[in-house]
Amino acid sequence: MSRRTARGPLFLILALTMLLAAACGASDPPPTSPLDDGGDDATTVVGVPSVLPTFPATSTVVPGDGGGAVDAERFAGLAIEAIAEWLGEAETLFRLVGVEAVDWPNACLGVERPGYACAEVVTPGARITVQTFGGGATYFVHADQAGQLAWAPLMDAEREVASADPATGRLSLVALAGSDEMGTELLVVPGSRLDVALRDLAEGDRIHVAVAPSPQPDAGVAPIVWLVPLSN
Repeated sequence: MSRRTARGPLFLILALTMLLAAACGASDPPPTSPLDDGGDDATTVVGVPSVLPTFPATSTVVPGDGGGAVDAERFAGLAIEAIAEWLGEAETLFRLVGVEAVDWPNACLGVERPGYACAEVVTPGARITVQTFGGGATYFVHADQAGQLAWAPLMDAEREVASADPATGRLSLVALAGSDEMGTELLVVPGSRLDVALRDLAEGDRIHVAVAPSPQPDAGVAPIVWLVPLSN
């Protein structure tokens, strides 16, 4: 009789201990990943625009001489946006003339500048022709399939500097005898690529310069596409 009485309280103590241990274990929080930072305090990546430019999806393709094809509407949107940005004008000033699939002969998309080497690798892409409404000025944009763009000038030539005005971004060239389609008055625009600052140009300096037509009728000044200094 005394042996049963001694085992009863011991059994009850053990049972209570197990219940308390189970209850404490259930209240512990579940393990968390060391990578979990709570969500609200996640690191924000800066320098990346929250809204990227998009263009309507389309199945329209334009064949080219090389047998390839391009998404015409996508390239048209990219080219008009780029030309407007390069010239510092509104996109509504321009309209698409045509898109042609082209296999460019090099990584410069067929737009070479003196003194710059281009990887000689065939690069599939497109030639996009854009005009101002009314047809006053025509522009050519070269592209690859990834959407990289190059501004193809209307003409380029070697010339001599008459004067340069950094304040207005204007460059005057020495007048040539006879007809000169390039003209003598040039203007730096947002898309101009200059290998020398205007303030560092002096009268008599020789340059190789490429230009595009002005989007403004009768402006009398040609936008500079690129400019490379030459040894005198």
